[in-house]
Amino acid sequence: MRIALTGATGFTGRFFATALEKAGATLVTLKADLRDPAEVARAVEATEFDRVVHLAGHAFVDAADWQAFYTINQLGTLNLLEAVARKAPGARCIIASSAQIYGPHAEGLIAEDAPANPTNHYALSKWAMERGAQLWQDKLEIVATRPFNYTGAGQGTQYLIPKIVDHFRRRADVIELGNTWVRRDFGDVRSVAEAYAGLALADTVPSSVNIATGTVSSIGDILDILTALTGHDIKVKVNPTFVRKGDVEVLGGNADLLRGTLPNWQPKKISETLHWMYAAGSAA
Repeated sequence: MRIALTGATGFTGRFFATALEKAGATLVTLKADLRDPAEVARAVEATEFDRVVHLAGHAFVDAADWQAFYTINQLGTLNLLEAVARKAPGARCIIASSAQIYGPHAEGLIAEDAPANPTNHYALSKWAMERGAQLWQDKLEIVATRPFNYTGAGQGTQYLIPKIVDHFRRRADVIELGNTWVRRDFGDVRSVAEAYAGLALADTVPSSVNIATGTVSSIGDILDILTALTGHDIKVKVNPTFVRKGDVEVLGGNADLLRGTLPNWQPKKISETLHWMYAAGSAA
């Protein structure tokens, strides 16, 4: 089976290529400026594929260029779906949404039927993308994935977990953080890539599905694992600008639907992910 991928050079795309090859499918790269409908149409028309995995997007939540969230994540995705519907009617299109659509007041292990409450431009662009994609559901098999937090070697230090790992690698004396007591679902990019590959190749898939581990860890747990790994104690300084008022204590993903769809899928433990990230950076 030939799977067309957008975002092949991105953080997740690189690992997806490995996961898809391991699964025995053929990867074909689909590259175009998503903001340009004509360019997208030409790229899709020139590519032979059976299904599409759409990972390209504007990702960093705190980015100041908020307009790009909509022009790329929302309108860019709709440009892609329109082109795919013309080229391959009925094809499965997996689009990467986000668990952030559930909003900051969601709590516990959230299932797919939880109400959407996006409260930043990134989350709103992803929810708008999902809603807009439904206009193509009579022409394509649309699957919206909602990944929770995930990390891994190669992710930039503007993200929380790579930032913490980098501080331990440099044996910094102090790290500035926000609420360390909150517990979150932290996945591994390799497991996420395997989930995408599985969803691309499965016989039947749900129309929306969380990609999550179904377990939660606190930032304190992360610090403890890295302290044990490195033998280095680091002082945590609470920076008020990093503290989110009204933060919920527990926020994770219910992974039952994903596990039911992909019974052989098994997410990696956070301790394994942290060991991998630390070792990868130390070897660089």
